[in-house]
Amino acid sequence: MNSDHAFQVSDEAVKGNNFSLTKSESNHAIRVLRLRKHDELYLLDGIGNGYRASIESPDPACVSGKILEIIPEYGENTFFIHLGIALIKRDRFEFILEKSTEMGVREITPLNLDRCAKKTVNSQRCEKIVITAAKQCHRSRFPIIHPSVRLHDFFVYPKEQVIVGKMNAGLTLKVLELNASFPIHVIIGPEGDFSEQEIKLMNDKDVAYFNLGNRRLRSETAALNSIAILNELLG
Repeated sequence: MNSDHAFQVSDEAVKGNNFSLTKSESNHAIRVLRLRKHDELYLLDGIGNGYRASIESPDPACVSGKILEIIPEYGENTFFIHLGIALIKRDRFEFILEKSTEMGVREITPLNLDRCAKKTVNSQRCEKIVITAAKQCHRSRFPIIHPSVRLHDFFVYPKEQVIVGKMNAGLTLKVLELNASFPIHVIIGPEGDFSEQEIKLMNDKDVAYFNLGNRRLRSETAALNSIAILNELLG
């Protein structure tokens, strides 16, 4: 028996106490991981439900079996973090996607800021990365990746608790008065920092600035450091 493995399952593929996997997930389970009849595994529907299950039919074209346990919010934080991250080089941006998924971020919005060299993202590739990361760390919610937007579009809908990482800001995350009952929106800029126009816009939106120390950090380092601190403070 091996229950360490997790697989994506659609909500429609769970019917009562029965489940079935797609062809690609089935092939991976049987031909790659060599799972057999009666082996246990975890199923993740991506919208907040985890399942402990047992294989009854080890068919590499369509694995099916029985649900043993339903685990609501399996692997999830009790608080909601939305990361708005500047578009940076592809490998580093994808690193942020993977690690922020592992750290429990619920939504990610790529920000096309004035000093970003990169302007677009491959949404399908991004989705694949977060699903793979979610399965690896056993998360029942797959982070939502929004289309890239300009900063002013990030504020189209009213948002409370918007916090922004900024060099020389007077406050640290520890002293910000954040309410874990409501979403927390974290903005991390590019290494070239925000433009004057972007600072003015955020000032007008009454965001709270925070610093991460006296060293200049890369965007991916600042993002993951911020999430780690928030996890510690709010969890």
